[in-house]
Amino acid sequence: MPLSDSLQWISRYEDQVGSHVQIFFIQSAHQKCVDHVNSSMDHEVGGVLVGNVYFDSVESQTYVTIDDVIPALHTNSGETHVTFTQNTLVDLNKQMDDAYPGKSIVGWYHTHPRLGVFLSNHDTFLHRHFFPDPTHVALVVDPYYKRAGFFCWQNGKTLDPAKYVGFYETSDMDDNSIVEWENLEPVIPAVEEQQEN
Repeated sequence: MPLSDSLQWISRYEDQVGSHVQIFFIQSAHQKCVDHVNSSMDHEVGGVLVGNVYFDSVESQTYVTIDDVIPALHTNSGETHVTFTQNTLVDLNKQMDDAYPGKSIVGWYHTHPRLGVFLSNHDTFLHRHFFPDPTHVALVVDPYYKRAGFFCWQNGKTLDPAKYVGFYETSDMDDNSIVEWENLEPVIPAVEEQQEN
């Protein structure tokens, strides 16, 4: 896991969520996602998360890297829903084939403007049926309140629609953090804390 190049962001639910995949969100992908989710405060928007799945044998931990995002086009959306149409899926698959050889869709993201961070019944249905792999993740963002969180399969088979986790922000743009989601807290390494004292 690229821990030395990453800053961990945690949610208040971290200790309440069972064993799950760890998530490494590359800064450039994070920024592209933020630009998209901030594009509408009136309608939900969404897309897919592109990256790879790895296993760290030293830590005995499966993790995903999110290297890019693909905003979903041709969707049907409203204040409380976004639906990927057949045209959306055709476009996403074409973009994956053309631009991301060797990469996979590792999950999806969508917004809940002014509603908070949770998976609705419809979201949960979609995740269970279209993202059933134990390594698939769902990112929900409330761009209005600047809040976000990842929903993961716990112990490979259960999904809690109310409890989300954070991620590791992996540097590729800036040595400083670019994360502005206010419901997540950074974990400052002990070495840095000692240097400050």
